[in-house]
Amino acid sequence: MTRTPFSAVPLTDSTMLSFDGSVLEVFGEIDAGRYHIWEEPRLEFRPGRSRMLVIRTRPNRRRQSVFYDPSRRAGLQALAEQLGRSGPGGSAS
Repeated sequence: MTRTPFSAVPLTDSTMLSFDGSVLEVFGEIDAGRYHIWEEPRLEFRPGRSRMLVIRTRPNRRRQSVFYDPSRRAGLQALAEQLGRSGPGGSAS
């Protein structure tokens, strides 16, 4: 089993996503979120100039929309790729 490194990626100056290999968490939002890897959480970016990110579990059981600072998108996309490799369908499980 490959161990997934811990990731902490800021969304804005006051919000952050963290992923420890088994749980994705949102910190700083009024409605903080906790998504277990067996739920297959994925990050979806809205097209165009939107500053909204959607965290969606499969098969569409839960979703949470959060705002992000566009200057932090590269780090968020790297986290999205890490999530894609984790869990039941990924290669890091």
